Amino acid sequence: MTAANDPFDWSGGHPALDFVNTLDERPLPEPVERLASYAELVRFAELAGIIAPAQARRLRKRSAGPGPARVARDARKLREQLFEVLAAVHRARKLPPGPLRGLSTAINKAQAARVLAGSNGPGIVGYDWALPRAVDAPLHACALAIADLLTGEDRARIRKCGAPDCDVYFIDRSKGHRRHWCSMRNCGNREKQRRWRAQES
Repeated sequence: MTAANDPFDWSGGHPALDFVNTLDERPLPEPVERLASYAELVRFAELAGIIAPAQARRLRKRSAGPGPARVARDARKLREQLFEVLAAVHRARKLPPGPLRGLSTAINKAQAARVLAGSNGPGIVGYDWALPRAVDAPLHACALAIADLLTGEDRARIRKCGAPDCDVYFIDRSKGHRRHWCSMRNCGNREKQRRWRAQES
């Protein structure tokens, strides 16, 4: 889902990867923070489709105060823990125990924040938030997306952009699994131009 003046990068192909890509322009010296506030976290979660629009509207009204600020900080910390795990996998290194523990704790808290509830239609049961107006809801939604990414079928298709100055991660659903770039429009074309200039020189 996208909207006008959308600041987020949606090339990840999965909400958890779009979440980790909210620190834009990695690994440059001054990356751009897209989750600087609680309101931005709520907006990301809504546009990513991991919280409902009606819930997002209610949560935006609760953006002030130390609680929402703490949730935004926790979300940025969770994002960086996921990034460390993805980077270790990409480099074929041992998974870092600290970030793994952090992810596990966040996922456990998120799962505990859900309850089974009736859905649309008779006899249909699904998960819902025990406290839908709790300020932690967008953080929990991101944690559940991470759990889905790291344990689901897509985990074997996680790739990092092939550009040396881009740390965007994405799900490779291309034919033959040969996708190299986060976006042909950006990194793909830029790398092609670099190679062309190198051949000409």
